Amino acid sequence: MRNILFIGLLITTFLKGADAQVADWKFYGKSDLPKSEPMIVFYDAGSIEGLSDSNVKVQTKTVSLSEVERTMKVEEVSTKAQRKIESRYVPPYILSNPEPRPSSEDTMKIIVWEEAANYDVIKAKAKILYELDCMGNKIRTLSGTSPKKAGVQKAGPKIDEWTSIRSKSNAETLRNILCRQR
Repeated sequence: MRNILFIGLLITTFLKGADAQVADWKFYGKSDLPKSEPMIVFYDAGSIEGLSDSNVKVQTKTVSLSEVERTMKVEEVSTKAQRKIESRYVPPYILSNPEPRPSSEDTMKIIVWEEAANYDVIKAKAKILYELDCMGNKIRTLSGTSPKKAGVQKAGPKIDEWTSIRSKSNAETLRNILCRQR
């Protein structure tokens, strides 16, 4: 009887763990649009999928800077960020942008932002699945959702056409980070 209970408990624990897939959000840029609050964009390092044609798929999310800054004050977030700082973690954004050399203060700020983004209470303003053509320097949206009134998500209707990645854009930073790994 104990063996059956143990096996049942083990299976339940395994299934709950499988359902609770945790994203690993990494910072790749900011957006300061006129008449809009500043936004920060992240990609999920766990969602990166290399395709056979040297393309890369990745899930991204956009969150408001004010919500990230509010979440930074949560003790669990600051503790995890402190551990990363002490272990000399360097965010992929910093590694992909060596010039000009970011300050240690900028590095620490990005680490805290990443930990805040990983905290599950932050609501995304948009979630987009991109495909990047590393060789052709192009990007397209495969799917996406963004909030609509009353918290209902609005989904993108179709796959976008390929567009060239503009210089000094967030898409270029994302490409620099992800395509360098291929």
